[in-house]
Amino acid sequence: MNPSEIEEMLAGGEDSFTEFKRDVTQRSDFAGEMIAFANTEGGRILIGVNDDGQIAGVDNPANVEEAVLNLARQNCNPPLTPTIERTKTANGTVMIVNVPRRVSVPHENNSGQCFIRVGSSKRLATPQERARLLQLAGLVHYDEIPIPRTDIANLDMEAFGAYYRRIYESPLETADVPLLKMLEAMRFVVPDLDGHPRLSLAGLVLFGQAPEDFLYYARISAVRWAGREAGEVIIDRQEITGRLPQQIEHAVAFIERNTRLATHINGAQQSDYPEYPRAALREAVVNAVAHRDYSLTGAQSLLYIFDDRIELRSPGALPNSVTLENIRTHYSKPRNETLARVLFNLGYVNTLGSGIPRMIRLMKESTGREPDFETVGQQFLVRLWGKPILSL
Repeated sequence: MNPSEIEEMLAGGEDSFTEFKRDVTQRSDFAGEMIAFANTEGGRILIGVNDDGQIAGVDNPANVEEAVLNLARQNCNPPLTPTIERTKTANGTVMIVNVPRRVSVPHENNSGQCFIRVGSSKRLATPQERARLLQLAGLVHYDEIPIPRTDIANLDMEAFGAYYRRIYESPLETADVPLLKMLEAMRFVVPDLDGHPRLSLAGLVLFGQAPEDFLYYARISAVRWAGREAGEVIIDRQEITGRLPQQIEHAVAFIERNTRLATHINGAQQSDYPEYPRAALREAVVNAVAHRDYSLTGAQSLLYIFDDRIELRSPGALPNSVTLENIRTHYSKPRNETLARVLFNLGYVNTLGSGIPRMIRLMKESTGREPDFETVGQQFLVRLWGKPILSL
């Protein structure tokens, strides 16, 4: 990194990815900064810089580097492996500690404290945030948590019976295993802390009689906006609730009634095609409900339709090891394994983990344009571009 790049970073000030430190004398604080970056999105610590962005310089870079590496190994659990750069400026040497995003379990200090980065500072992770970090690492499956106030009476037996018949090709009434034991084995019922059998999150959103009565945010808010931006004029809207298979069907139906046909003329012949390929729409909707982060309570999925595109926003950052760069070809372990397994068994998923690559292929074949993928705060955004409409 050259001096001009350092000056540019200093001018930008501290933010979600940048921290200034005069030195490393406050050992526990410095270890906490590295832990916070690792548990969030990674970042860099500039040593030899005052809080106001003025360069003070590092007197003995070799000693500072050794101290940082020792802190990363001995005061961070699991140990961190930062990379360190040195840049000489007119006002002294600045050291840049690059902390990568974690690749496994959340990091904590020797006292068991787990920090995350929020804006320009670090703070202790709440129990819910720590659980989310474990979930992202694949160590906790949030779709298997018990949902308070539920019990087996809240199960839609017709829906579950249809699923059982599809899987085992026989009526539920002929099962040799008692119903409760079967539901527990399938992870649709789990005990709470007091040992009472409750519907799991997966059991509720897949087979519950009214999931929205217990998880009001487990829904899709669908809006057809006038024009190409969200504004004041709404053409159509719907709050899509119910079991996940119902949500998928209703969301696709909402899209189909709010999109048009594309017309292709070849000589004297005119052919009409859907503005979006139906299979790609289903993939996008299934991914939105199957892989969203249900631990983000209060955040529903959003389905926005504009004149030229469709946007699906699902709560939750990308799961651990998945990035915007590798998501196009990455067959990752699903965030919600039980949800993904059941939707696969119900025929909503062709091959586990292949939804996004399939969606990309279908959209490119149909419209000539690949979808866009973005992370916006704690949301994952999929943008599907429509086929150009020919005006006659």
